[in-house]
Amino acid sequence: MSNDSTPNQLKEQSSTDDVSLLDLVLVLAKHKKKIIGLPLMAGVLAAVVSLTLPNEYTATLKIAPSKNAAVYNWVLTNDQVLEEISKEFKLAEHYGVKGRKATRSAMAKQVKVALNAKDGFLDVNVSDESPEFAAKLANRMGGALQSNLYTMRLLDISKGRYDLELRRDIAAKNKAKFDTLITQPEMASTIALLSPADRYGITSLAAIQAESTLQGGVSDLMQNELVRMQDQLASLQRLVVDGMKKQSSATNTGLWIASVDALQQQSYWGALIERLDRRIDLLKKQERDELKMTAAEVPDEKSGPRRALIVLLSAFAALFGSVLWAFIAEAFIKSREDETSTALMSKIVAAWRAK
Repeated sequence: MSNDSTPNQLKEQSSTDDVSLLDLVLVLAKHKKKIIGLPLMAGVLAAVVSLTLPNEYTATLKIAPSKNAAVYNWVLTNDQVLEEISKEFKLAEHYGVKGRKATRSAMAKQVKVALNAKDGFLDVNVSDESPEFAAKLANRMGGALQSNLYTMRLLDISKGRYDLELRRDIAAKNKAKFDTLITQPEMASTIALLSPADRYGITSLAAIQAESTLQGGVSDLMQNELVRMQDQLASLQRLVVDGMKKQSSATNTGLWIASVDALQQQSYWGALIERLDRRIDLLKKQERDELKMTAAEVPDEKSGPRRALIVLLSAFAALFGSVLWAFIAEAFIKSREDETSTALMSKIVAAWRAK
């Protein structure tokens, strides 16, 4: 008995599945006009609307891979930097918005900073209706990155440059003080008595002291050079002392020593400034080499809108909606024909209206 019932149950289940599938096909067939017509209408409407949208062009500034990529990204998305660029380019007026928040939102849609996974470059992509404006804004973003990296001293090289610049400021103040001192009449007349050899010895001594100041403790490799310079320094000191002895009988010894010291200090600070300037210039070049960028060019091909994609998505959405509407409408019609469903619907309506 049970063996006979099993095939019958399978047959009934298969028949039920077939009926359900046929019911679905029947529903689609009954509403075929809407299911076919609505996607076509939506696609045509989307095509018409997309044709009214202006073309967009994307300009790309590329920043070479670097260990400082995270720092670059932080600067390019910094509120202060973006606000400065926004005011400079009058982006609120350009995007047709009002207020700082609205301007920033519009800017976020049009300006995107992204790491390119293919080549490792950090890309600054700027989209706009004007290809020239897009390229100009992208390159300005690069300029803002460069200037802020240096002024905010975010790179290790920048920190070293800043330290040297502080030392140069101190040296310039000290040199200015001794420049004034050696122009005083008594000192100026005493210094004028120095022979060319004495002057050369004093200025050379100052130059060696300045170089020794900057190189001291930098590297063990400089030790031999420092020893050689110290020997030369001792020789020059003896030369200056011998000159002082020759002149001491004819002049005031105290004034002589003060004048020579002032000249030596003035020469020292001047020599230090010259060497600091050379090192600062070198670090500035290294800073520029650290940040390598490829400027954005004016794009000649549009990047958007993607009209074909807009049409396809609109047609698909209309197709999905029309099919869903067909099944809901068919289910509602069947529920009205079923007495049990009708009674249940009446109870639902009554419960909804009840206070």
